[in-house]
Amino acid sequence: MLSQMNGVGQSHAKAILIGEHAVVYGEPAIAIPLPNMTVTATLRPAFRGQTIDGAEFHGDLSELGANVEGIRQLLLRLINKFKMTNVPFILSIESNVPQERGFGASAALATAITRAFFDYFNMALSNTELNYFTNIEEVISHGSPSGLDATTVNSNNPIWFIKNKAMEKFEMNLSGTLVLADTGIHGQTVHAVSIVKEFLVNNQERAWSTISHLGQIAEKIRIDISENNPEHLGMMFTAAHHELQSLGISHPKLDKLVNAANHAGALGAKLTGAGIGGAMFALARNNNDAIAIANALNKAGAQNTWIQPL
Repeated sequence: MLSQMNGVGQSHAKAILIGEHAVVYGEPAIAIPLPNMTVTATLRPAFRGQTIDGAEFHGDLSELGANVEGIRQLLLRLINKFKMTNVPFILSIESNVPQERGFGASAALATAITRAFFDYFNMALSNTELNYFTNIEEVISHGSPSGLDATTVNSNNPIWFIKNKAMEKFEMNLSGTLVLADTGIHGQTVHAVSIVKEFLVNNQERAWSTISHLGQIAEKIRIDISENNPEHLGMMFTAAHHELQSLGISHPKLDKLVNAANHAGALGAKLTGAGIGGAMFALARNNNDAIAIANALNKAGAQNTWIQPL
């Protein structure tokens, strides 16, 4: 028996604080939830059709394009689970998480959609089942995802991640505010990964030294977050950005925004995600500083900025 109530599912974005690319080579990464950047999926009964209504796509499920194949496959699995093959519905999606900027947009969307279906049928959803459904979308969108996005968009705490080891949540004890900015350029994950690989082949000693140093910075960042040391944390962020620059995965627009943030009084700033475009963030002492830094980033050409208290 179908519920006549709406089913609502929510999720949020995530950001990588440290560990981009180095995590591939065994160094730690830290991701944090961004609860101010949200996705809400609402499932409603309809008279006909199975309609998806969102900014990326509006139309019937059968007409979803290749760019959202992961979501189509997820929906087919959910429809099958809940025996909705011939049941009309409208799935509305509201999101302020930009795609292809390293904010976990696809994992957040998959999580919100899964929660909406389970909520519609008033069924409990375990973390194991949520990860299973989210991973359907992630595997199609990203090939062999680490699971970091899926875990962080479903967490209220920072996540410590080392390849082939269990992810670990830890407490954030940090006063400060994060300012995130979008360059307006899609992140180039595949290109960035290739650039790092090429650098490792041709500059082996220097490349491994850089990757090792990024791992050491990650260890220090975890301590700074846990022990409320924002000044040192900011220095570590900027140091990490310089190391990522040396790996060749920054971009003139990213560097311009990092410099603008630091000149505007940020404690530190760096790119986040794959690089070669995408996004960056800056650490501010407080909300007032964050507003000033966001204004400076907008003047320096940021397409969009977000303020996230920590």
